[in-house]
Parts: sequence; structure tokens; C-alpha cells
Amino acid sequence: MDIGRACSFGSVAQTYDRARASYPREAVEWVLERVPAGAGMRVLDLGAGTGRLSAVLLGMGVEVVAVEPDDEMRALVPPGAKALAGTAERLPLPDGCVDAVVVGQAWHWFDQGQALSEVRRALRPGGVLGLLWNVFDDRVPWVTELTTAAAAEDRLSAVDDEPPYDGEPVPERRQFTHRQAMTRDLLVDNLASRSRTVLMAPAARDDLLRRVRNLAPADAFELPWVCDTWRAQKA
Repeated sequence: MDIGRACSFGSVAQTYDRARASYPREAVEWVLERVPAGAGMRVLDLGAGTGRLSAVLLGMGVEVVAVEPDDEMRALVPPGAKALAGTAERLPLPDGCVDAVVVGQAWHWFDQGQALSEVRRALRPGGVLGLLWNVFDDRVPWVTELTTAAAAEDRLSAVDDEPPYDGEPVPERRQFTHRQAMTRDLLVDNLASRSRTVLMAPAARDDLLRRVRNLAPADAFELPWVCDTWRAQKA
């Protein structure tokens, strides 16, 4: 894990929250459909960032605990969620306290062995781990140009079929297409909120964002995404 990149988001928290895509409800429903039926559902949004995934869960009527280490990101988590400081490697939660753990755009930042151990500890029997990544749908020609110019790692053509971790429980996968209402300014903000961009030298960053602006359609448009989604159920 690149610690510098992992810790870079707080400086652009407001931009991140404004410009990043949400997650399709269908993907979240698919993750949670394996959770055993009960009177209610308590879900941990792990590495919650500004709470983009928490907001989807709250809209589904789910009780949400959001764990995020960065103070500036965590401050933007929707107030309906219980926001806690903590990491995937050391969850501030007791054993067997949640029905599901979901991770949006963050699993690759964790020590996966430690994170899996903590997830298993926090999950109730039959609980579910869901991992979600929004990636640019670069099957669309102008999006291919965009991802090439930005050297974007999160693009559909770069996604492989390997599970996101080794070990049990073995995850299964589905992909969900969705679109984000977008403008040139918002697209520039989206790229500006990425760790790779944040850590660039100012001149290089300015040049990149200028190229992104020139590639975007002039009028309001929809940006195509694919939500690459994995789920696994604890025995």
C-alpha cells in the first residue's frame, strides 16, 4: 500500500464529496440480499470516506456505522450514520455486531490479511462482506481518451477477473452499469480529488486538469461507470 496516496484525500475532502460518483442501489441490494432476514439490519461502511456509500444505505433504511480514519473525510459522513474514527486493521467495534460490511473504493488501501480478520470478527454468523469499485466505462470512446490522458487506474479495461483477496470466504462477482450527471467543472473536480492528482507537482496537475476540461463535452452530460461488485458470506 502507498501510504502517501492513502493519506492524501483529507486535503480534498469537499471536492471528493462533491464530484465522486455514488453507488448504484442495485449493486448494494445485491450485496445485502444474502444477509439473513431479521428485524433490522446493521451495516458497517468501512473506509467510508465522506459517506457516499453510507448515503445509499441510509436511503434503504439500514442502520449504518461508518468507520473512517481521516478526520476531514469523516466529518462529511451523512448525519444519519454513526461515524467512528478507526481503521480496517483495528475496528472500533465489538465482536459479532454487524450484519454486513461494505467497502466502497477502499479495499485496496488496506492490509488485506488484517482487514479480513477484523471483518470476520465483526460480522455475525451468516453476515456478508461486500466490496465495490466504481470504474470508468472506457468502452465509450471519449472516456478512453479521458482515462488515457489521466493515466486512470480505475477503468473497466484495467479490471481483471481475480478475486480482490485470497482466502475464505470466496467471493462472487457482478458488475452494474450506471451514470453520473456531470459537467466539465464537476469532471475536473472528480479528477482533482484523486490521490494520483493530489500528489502531482502543481504544474503537472494544472496541465492534466486543463486536458481533462478540453476532453469533456461542452454541455451537461452523463458520465458512464461500471460498479465492479464482489460479495462473500461468512459461514
